[in-house]
Amino acid sequence: MPREPQRVLVAALARKPGQTDADLAPDDRQAAAIEAVDRRVQLVRVSNRARWLEEAPETEVIAGFRPLRDGAMRGKALRWVHSMGAGVENLCRDVAGTDIIVTNSHVHGDVIAEHVMALVLAHGRRLPAALARQVEARWARDGAVGTVVTGRTMGILGLGAIGTELARRAAAFGMRVWGVRRSGAAVPGVERVVPPDGLDEVLRAADVLAITLPFTPETQGLVGARELAMLPRGAFVVNVGRGGIVDETALAGAIQSGHLGGAGLDVFEQEPLPPSSPLWRLPGVIITPHVGGSFPGFLDRAVPFFCDNLRRYLAGDALLNRVDVARGY
Repeated sequence: MPREPQRVLVAALARKPGQTDADLAPDDRQAAAIEAVDRRVQLVRVSNRARWLEEAPETEVIAGFRPLRDGAMRGKALRWVHSMGAGVENLCRDVAGTDIIVTNSHVHGDVIAEHVMALVLAHGRRLPAALARQVEARWARDGAVGTVVTGRTMGILGLGAIGTELARRAAAFGMRVWGVRRSGAAVPGVERVVPPDGLDEVLRAADVLAITLPFTPETQGLVGARELAMLPRGAFVVNVGRGGIVDETALAGAIQSGHLGGAGLDVFEQEPLPPSSPLWRLPGVIITPHVGGSFPGFLDRAVPFFCDNLRRYLAGDALLNRVDVARGY
C-alpha cells in the first residue's frame, strides 16, 4: 500500500463515440467522481488498453481493463488493477508472479440472476416458438403451450454473489434449489448445498442446471458428456459463467440426441460465437451475446464501488473484493 504519495495516477480507458457502459470506459461525470476521491488522485485516460504503459508509464492503479502480460511485467509503478466486471481469469494470468493486487466488482448479481430466469421462463413457456410465428403472422397453438417451473429443481453450480441472487429468485418462483459451493456452507433459499464432491447428486436432481462459476483450472471443462448425461431427461442448461466450463460439443450432442431439452447460453468458448457453431441452429437453444450482466447505468454502480476501494487504498486499508490470483477468483 502507498505511504502518503504525492500523486496516484489512475488509468482508465477513454470513452469513444458510440461507446456504452458495457465497454467500461467512464464518462466525464464518472471520471470526475474518481478524481474527487482525494486531491492526490489524477485520472489519465488511455486510448488503447494494449498501449497503456506507453501512454501512462507512471500508472499506479488501473480501473476497468486488463494490464496485459507485457504491461504488468514492465509497469514499475503499477500496484493495483480493479476489474469493473466480475470475471478476472485473464487478468490473473497477466499479473501472475508479480505483487500486483487484483480486485473486481460484484455489482450485477441481480441483473445476471434476472437474465437466467428470463432464459428459463422463455424456454419453459415456448416464447422462441411464439416469436418465430409472430414474425410470420401465424396463429398456431401446437408446440406453443409451455410448462411451469413451480415444483421443479434448479441446480446452481457456484453460490457466490450471482448464484445467491439467482437462488432467491428461483425460490420465489416456487422452485426447489440445490447448489454446489466450495465451502458447502448453507445459503438462504437453497434447500441443499453440497461441496464440489457432491456435484453428481445435484446433477441428478436438476431439471434446470445454472452455471454461475468463475473460470479456473478447477472449473475448466467441469461439465462434459458424463455430467450432462446425469441430468434428468429434458433438462435445461443455462451458462452465464464462462464458456470453457461447459464442453460445447458434448452439450450440442446431448441436445441433438433429445436427452436435454435445450440450453440458454450467454457465454462461449469462442466469442463471438462462430456462425459455423451448431449451437445457433439447435432446437431449444437460446443464445445471447454475453450481455447477461450488462445494463444501462452499469458504471453508475461500479464506479462508486471502485471509489470506495480507492479511498481504502489511499488509507492503507484492506481492499474489498480482493481476488486470490492463484485461484483466479
